[in-house]
Amino acid sequence: MINKKKYIILVVILFCGLFIFSLFFKRDIKQESNKSDSSKLVSGGGEINNIEQKYCNFFPKRRRLDYKPELNEKGAIAVFFDERGQKKVLYQKNKEKKLPIASLTKLMTAVIAVENYDLQKTVKVSKKAVATLEETGKLRPGERITIGGLLDLALLVSSNDAAAALAEQMGEEKFVKLMNKKAEEIGMKNTKFANPHGLDNKNNYSTAEDLAFLTQYSLIYYPRIWETLSKKQKIIRSEDHLGSSIEHCANNTNKLLAKDYVLGGKTGYTDKAGDAMILAMEAPGIAEGKVALVLLGLGVAERIPRTENLYDWVMWGWDWGHF
Repeated sequence: MINKKKYIILVVILFCGLFIFSLFFKRDIKQESNKSDSSKLVSGGGEINNIEQKYCNFFPKRRRLDYKPELNEKGAIAVFFDERGQKKVLYQKNKEKKLPIASLTKLMTAVIAVENYDLQKTVKVSKKAVATLEETGKLRPGERITIGGLLDLALLVSSNDAAAALAEQMGEEKFVKLMNKKAEEIGMKNTKFANPHGLDNKNNYSTAEDLAFLTQYSLIYYPRIWETLSKKQKIIRSEDHLGSSIEHCANNTNKLLAKDYVLGGKTGYTDKAGDAMILAMEAPGIAEGKVALVLLGLGVAERIPRTENLYDWVMWGWDWGHF
């Protein structure tokens, strides 16, 4: 009987062992199957992550060494920069040469205005501001207009009277002092401002490289400026000294807004500065970032065709990944 009992116990133990083994075996098969499936997902996800990482880290590479931009400038730069602050210079000529910059000055004027003023506030335009020479927003003495309206006129039609009116709100001397302080803060080491509009003055100058810094800085921190610079036209409403309504139809002086990836730009011209241009664009393809193009000291009426030529070279002379 003892042997029989032992035999029964042994059979029961063996049966239980087989049952437990079968459970673990099925679980292992299932886990292996899930692991295999999840391995495919992870592999796929890994590929995606790798691609995303590659996209995030993608910097443009020179594609056509035989393709060169046809320019006629005294100073220029085309530079790619990403959100991490990494940069790659795509083109440069005399990038640190100090040159008059005409109305490209107004990009810094806009920065100081946005930083220090309530853009919704209505102000009165002075006779002195209206008397400012050259480009005009057709402002009238005593006209009541918002500071935002003055900013838009200064940026879109390069209005010198609007730029002067902006500076007058705190006093031109103080305003220009803030322009120079900001230039120093953001690393514009070869720049000096003498006025808010860019009319010729030996103490109003910058470099292509410094203006690229300013473009990058304003794109990151002052979207309001580039929202205006992206528009082809804007109606700006105000009132004259009698309270009658006025409409300023501001047509953007930048004729390259229709180009792919272009975010906006600023034009400039004086007799001493010649034609000048800043153009900002989203990086094409898989590169994540923006490109600033700056051209200084161009011949008369050359800013659009020469900037377009540099734009084309940036687009097709460089590999941006698939786009």
